[in-house]
Amino acid sequence: MAVLLTAVLTLSLSVVITVTSTKEAAASCSANRFNGTWRSSDERLKRIDVWQGEDCHLYAKAWSVCENDSSHICSWGTRRMGDSPEPNFQFVGYNWNNANEVLHLRMKDRSHISVWDSTDYHNGKKVSFTVTMYKSR
Repeated sequence: MAVLLTAVLTLSLSVVITVTSTKEAAASCSANRFNGTWRSSDERLKRIDVWQGEDCHLYAKAWSVCENDSSHICSWGTRRMGDSPEPNFQFVGYNWNNANEVLHLRMKDRSHISVWDSTDYHNGKKVSFTVTMYKSR
């Protein structure tokens, strides 16, 4: 009887321990200084939103001035950021129908990042530029 009671208690305890909500799991992730909204005055890269997902990885959504309406900004879509061993560096890649683009984010201080945008077009053309962004929230 004692063995059965011990087995039941052990099983119920393991169920309680393994059942955690995704919010609790995300809360256990270590905070990242890149989290937040970053903005620039450069129309090629107006904004980057960075947040920590439920899987503890960083995600990003970049924005630029819309091609057909310069009064609005358009999202490039959400992408998981690359895993970087260096705490002051992150990167995110976008694959377009005519090019591959990578944004390299480097922390300058708590409120500024430097973003190097490197685009390799399928026709062989390469374009890169650097933008300084400030944290708006």
